Amino acid sequence: MKEMGQKEFSEKLELAKGLEESILRFSDERNQENLNKIFASIEELINNGGGLLLAADPAGEKDGQQQINLKFLKTEEGKSYAAAFTNVEEQKAGNEGQQSSAVLLPVAELLQIAANHPHSDGVVINPFSNSFILLKEAIVALQNKMRTQNVEERLKGSAGIFQAVAAYHEEQKKLPEGEAMPEDKKRAGIERVLQGFLQAMELNAQLLVAIVSTEKKEGEIADGQVLLNHLTTQDGRDAIAVFTSGEQIEKNPAETAAIAMPVQDVLKAAIHISESGKMDGLIINPWSQSFFLSLDMVKWLLDAKMRGEERAKENEEKRAMTQGLSETMLYSALIGGSLGIAKEKNALGEAPYGEQAFRYRPAMGSVLLAEFHSLNTERKLSFPDMQEKFYDWKSKGMYALEGQEQDAVETMDASIMRFATGKGPKDSGVDAEDDSFLSRMLPFAMMLCRRLHQFSDIDRAMLHDAVRLTNNNPKAMLMGELYATMLRNLVLHLGGESLEEQLQAAANYVALFYEEEEAENEEEKHLNEEAKEQHREDVKDYDALVASFEILKPFLDLKSLEGKKAEELSGKESCEATLLLATWVLLNSKSYQEAVESALSVKGSKNLPVVVSTLAAAYYGLSQIPKDWVNALAGKEEVREIAIEWQMRWLD
Repeated sequence: MKEMGQKEFSEKLELAKGLEESILRFSDERNQENLNKIFASIEELINNGGGLLLAADPAGEKDGQQQINLKFLKTEEGKSYAAAFTNVEEQKAGNEGQQSSAVLLPVAELLQIAANHPHSDGVVINPFSNSFILLKEAIVALQNKMRTQNVEERLKGSAGIFQAVAAYHEEQKKLPEGEAMPEDKKRAGIERVLQGFLQAMELNAQLLVAIVSTEKKEGEIADGQVLLNHLTTQDGRDAIAVFTSGEQIEKNPAETAAIAMPVQDVLKAAIHISESGKMDGLIINPWSQSFFLSLDMVKWLLDAKMRGEERAKENEEKRAMTQGLSETMLYSALIGGSLGIAKEKNALGEAPYGEQAFRYRPAMGSVLLAEFHSLNTERKLSFPDMQEKFYDWKSKGMYALEGQEQDAVETMDASIMRFATGKGPKDSGVDAEDDSFLSRMLPFAMMLCRRLHQFSDIDRAMLHDAVRLTNNNPKAMLMGELYATMLRNLVLHLGGESLEEQLQAAANYVALFYEEEEAENEEEKHLNEEAKEQHREDVKDYDALVASFEILKPFLDLKSLEGKKAEELSGKESCEATLLLATWVLLNSKSYQEAVESALSVKGSKNLPVVVSTLAAAYYGLSQIPKDWVNALAGKEEVREIAIEWQMRWLD
């Protein structure tokens, strides 16, 4: 047994105080209520991992484990009880003047030893004071009770399987007698059952599996111990019978023996048996609403589980980038901005780019830092404060690189002027479709990446308001929402494993909210109108955004976009054109660096490299941004400070 420190020893023994008090109450008044409280205290002690001192002598090591010899107390009737104590004082009480030894064991382990020992009749707790005898029969009954409770709890995780099978049968009932279920509904029903199994495996749920009584010789061996029972279906298929609850077993008038097994182990057992004998699959709840899970489906589930585990591991590694997400994204935005200005000034040169290409900070880069700084200082989203900081940038040169002239951004200048004349943040933007606002959407997109955050209409409205600071235009709002959703999907790897799947899922998600579908009947038309009214309440200018839906259509088929040539998409500087070209660049690149260099080689606006750089960084991570690019970035110390503070306040 593993040695433990004094602190851990004291903590585990401290948990036994409740049992000690329960025994004391029972000694004072021996009634059923107090007896029940003792057993409840033992259960609580087991569940909390508490321990008792067991009288025992060391017996050396075996296979690296310390062995013990139990010390028994014998009664006049010839009964032998293992002695256990709730504290050190109790253990020493009956051994005055004698050397005594005891070992602290988890209560569950202690009871298991006592129940299985051939010379044990049970356990006596605190034998030298207010003692309580726990007979072996009582130990076994307590173990069975707790085992049953655990099984019932774990069976709950398989409820999704039962519900999916029940739904499948409900669909069948709707059809005229004898009519086969349409293929699409059948496929949907099977998919629901498979999803139920996948969910049950995620929850470590169990199923009850029919076993053969030990006196019978038929059946197959699973793990060398358990004989699994087989049923033959009406069409001659051989299947293992599994049940989602004890109630399902009881629907058969004949007695059925069953054991609880983890869902994944049940599936593995079916594959194992099929390799050594006949086995066609599993039959779920055979006595009521049954469902046959073929061996192909079993294999698919195990493969899906394995793929899911591999994907979860990969995603966990990728999601680690959120620990330094703000640093990654701010560096990427300012790198893209600097390269875009260098290209405009004919100072870029050929790749690999020299240090000079990273010495610029565009106007929208300064505006971006102003937004991050506002979120840091205000500790909340304050559009008025952001506008104040935009004004400080324009009038005092804050957030700009010292001695460097800022490039002109018409919509930005117009917005600041309108704010200076008394317009509110949501009214200061001008009706423009240019792409400059995409360069400052980063902090709002990153707010969607907060842990456990669920996207809602509040987020959608927040994104629109962020765009409206400079561009009070529905097309700009749609592109701002799409950009933010793309970045969120790439950071959190939502929508699929590949870059294309994640981008496509983002476009589909945004389009779903605004796409108008024709109702098939009056009831559906009424429901659609109710949904629209709710959307109008939650999202300002909802109807104007719906009217601009056409600009989303090119994003809804990224496979065809990927096959286009750059010349078909480049040369335009609207927000739609820039985001579409940025998406094309990403889909036709295989690394962060390749994507950014490609953005600089095509004919696009100075903001294109910013959009490409941020989206590529979201997907590939900080480690893929060339270190010499980061090291050469002008003002990176200031950027890093802002990023670390934002990370602490908004993500960590």
